[in-house]
Amino acid sequence: MKYLFFLFLPFQFLIAQNSKNTGHIIYQVSLTEPFFYSDEFRRDYEEGYQRTLVRDSLMNAVELGVAFTKKSSQSFLLKEYDTITNNLDYGALYRVNGHTNYTYNVATKTATASMDYWDKLVSISVDLNSKWKIDFSKTKKIDGYTCYYATYTGKNLWYPVTGEPIYAWFTTDLPLPFGPLHYHGLPGLIIELNIENIRYTAKKIAFNDTYSSKLKPKKLSKHEVLTDEEFINTREDIKRRYKRIIIQGGN
Repeated sequence: MKYLFFLFLPFQFLIAQNSKNTGHIIYQVSLTEPFFYSDEFRRDYEEGYQRTLVRDSLMNAVELGVAFTKKSSQSFLLKEYDTITNNLDYGALYRVNGHTNYTYNVATKTATASMDYWDKLVSISVDLNSKWKIDFSKTKKIDGYTCYYATYTGKNLWYPVTGEPIYAWFTTDLPLPFGPLHYHGLPGLIIELNIENIRYTAKKIAFNDTYSSKLKPKKLSKHEVLTDEEFINTREDIKRRYKRIIIQGGN
């Protein structure tokens, strides 16, 4: 097997030629600006505020993996997270929506986001056939790659803070229709994705079998299947149901 190594600062891209069409991408998370917290929160909840600042700083250390073949992709985590003790590491992962299991089907251009949402198992299907608006007149170089601008026209699955548009920079130099989270379907690899003040940047790309075991399908038989629109329209009801059960003592 012949390997070609390319080093671009500040990020490293590893390109290895492999006839199996398998590989993986590592995305580095970073905050482009701090979250806003009110004076009342900072004054009245000092301890909670300090923990929040630590969690936010840890977001800059989160890395998210995407394993792929020419037919599909599967998200994966590069380390284990403590989901029981309210660990700040996991809080950072949750804040960047990295706790969810994401898959993508190249043939149908459909992404799936599966998770336990407020004690309800859901599998959210996102049709990406018409959810990107590409502007090839907007370009910029990212670590040697010519990248093009695309705006996501679908709604934010999670809770938007500022309402700023979600946008990506992708390159046709690497004709892979993959990206972080459920943002796939462009005619080239997403090098940079921006969701409000959270940025996901491709740190490493490799064509090899290192994470091919991550491509095994997850068991989702107990998950309720929803479209992205259905989930967005019912997510508040799901949250209220969970809180009501807690208040009533699990009844």
